[in-house]
Amino acid sequence: MSSGGGEMRGFVFAVVFIVVFAAFLSSVPIGLQGRGTDPDNVIPVDPQFLSGFDETINYTRTSYSLGLYDYHLGTRDWRAYYYTAGGLQFLLAAKVYVLGLWLGHSDPCKFISSNGTDRGTYLGIDEIESDSENGLEKYSMLFVTTGEDAGSLVIYWNETLYSDPEDAWDNDVLYLLHGLGFSATMALDIGSLLISLLFLQLPDVPVLLNVLIATPMWACIIFVLWFVIKETMPFV
Repeated sequence: MSSGGGEMRGFVFAVVFIVVFAAFLSSVPIGLQGRGTDPDNVIPVDPQFLSGFDETINYTRTSYSLGLYDYHLGTRDWRAYYYTAGGLQFLLAAKVYVLGLWLGHSDPCKFISSNGTDRGTYLGIDEIESDSENGLEKYSMLFVTTGEDAGSLVIYWNETLYSDPEDAWDNDVLYLLHGLGFSATMALDIGSLLISLLFLQLPDVPVLLNVLIATPMWACIIFVLWFVIKETMPFV
């Protein structure tokens, strides 16, 4: 009875280990890739902040015309503004249509930093520099009038070449990414990483390190298979 209880505890542990390990696996390759060896061509930013959205649009200073940039994302039309009077500031709003016509009215978004600070509707370059870490900041956005989710604005630049966001902006390499929703393919991406791990083909990870990471996963899988077969086939 004690042996059976131990096997059951081992089975539960193995299943939990596999689930938890799979949930965190997607961060392993990213963390091991590092910042890149060629800072002229590599933006050292964690890819998980730039992916996982249903839809995205990425733009820089040259996307604007006279301080305005119009684009369609999701089910709405958006207008991005930037102002330089009193310091560089960004504003993002969704257009509001009346009987199918846009009469100039928009629903502005307010920016919430990753540490929960409400930056209001005008996001200043100094606030971006203060909020960012390693050339990256992800703002959550809410519509001012309704409080509904307006997606996320990810701002990033190559900090190895440009020490502050304003310098990156002046050189047209301050990137703004507006993302909406969550990608339905994210689970498939994790599944792909699991397969790569188990077959020692984890991207950007040395084979020996891949073996060390994969060994406990294989051990748990083998134990789970053995336990299931043992319980379904009593004569084994």
